[in-house]
Amino acid sequence: MNIYPLIKTQPPPGTGRLLLWIWLKIMAVFMALAFVLVIRVPGQIRGYIYNIFREAARAQVMISTRHMLTLSDDHFVVRYYPGDADGALLVLKTAREFYPLVSRDFRFSSKKKIPLVVHPTRESLNASFGWPASESAMGVYWAGVIRVLSPNAWIDARDPRQVEEVFVASGPVAHELTHLVVDYITRGNVPRWFTEGVAQYEEYRLTGFRFARTGDFAGQPLYDFAEMERGFERLPNQTLAYWQSLAAVEYLVEVYGEESLHKILAALGQGRDMDGALQQVAGQDLDQFAAGLGSWLGQKRDGRSN
Repeated sequence: MNIYPLIKTQPPPGTGRLLLWIWLKIMAVFMALAFVLVIRVPGQIRGYIYNIFREAARAQVMISTRHMLTLSDDHFVVRYYPGDADGALLVLKTAREFYPLVSRDFRFSSKKKIPLVVHPTRESLNASFGWPASESAMGVYWAGVIRVLSPNAWIDARDPRQVEEVFVASGPVAHELTHLVVDYITRGNVPRWFTEGVAQYEEYRLTGFRFARTGDFAGQPLYDFAEMERGFERLPNQTLAYWQSLAAVEYLVEVYGEESLHKILAALGQGRDMDGALQQVAGQDLDQFAAGLGSWLGQKRDGRSN
C-alpha cells in the first residue's frame, strides 16, 4: 500500500559534462575546507560548519548520481541502477515504514528529502567509498546520504513476500535511518561508538534484530571508550566493539531512563563532548560511566538483573 504519492523518472538529460566536472571540483574543495574547520573549531560553531559541510556533500552525491534511475516521494529520493526496480521499490517501501517510527522516537523531522542510493552489488557499494571488495556492509550512512545494498544482492529467496520479510527484519534501513537522525540532532558531534549503540538500540526496538545478547560478552575485558572514540573501525574485535556500544546505550536507558538518551544527544548537538554530556545528564564522567557499565554487565552475567 502506498503511503505517499510516488513519482518515477528517467535520468535527466545531460547539461554538459564540463559544468558538472567544475561543480564537483568546487564541492570537493569546499568539503575539504569545511572538514578542516570541523576538526579545528570547537563547540557550537563547529556544529554550524559541519551542517554546511554535510549539505555540500549531500549535494555532491545528488549530482554524481543524477544519471541513475530515480524514485521519489514526499520524504525520499531513491537512486538505483537499471534492472533493479523491484529492489529500489522495496528499499523505498521499507524506508517509508521505518521513517515515521524513527522520527517519532527521536522527535525529528527532515526538512529535505533523504537520498537513498541502492547498489546492485557489494562491490559497487564498497567502491563508492573506496573500500576493498572484502568489506561486508549492507548499508552505510554518510553526510546526509544512505547507501544500501539491494535486497536482490543478498537475500536468497524467490517469493517477493519472503524477500520483503527478510529485508524489513534484518536489512540495514532502520539502522541507517537512525544514524542519519543522530547525525542531524548532534550536528555530527557524536562518538562513533555512541551512534552505533543508538542505531543498534533503535533497530532492535523496531525489528527485534541484534548482533548479540546483552550478556554474551559479560566478563570479557571491555574496550576503553577513549580508544573506541579514537579508532572504532580499527579495533581488532569488531563484534565486541558493536556489542559494547549497544550495551552502553542499554545501560544508560535502564539506569537513567529513556529521556537521558535524548538529553545526551541534545547536549552533543550543543557542542559538548561525550564526557561533558554524561556529566550534565547522568552526573558521571566517562570513566565513572564505564565503571558503572562494568558492574551492570557483571550483574547480567550473574543473573542478578533481568
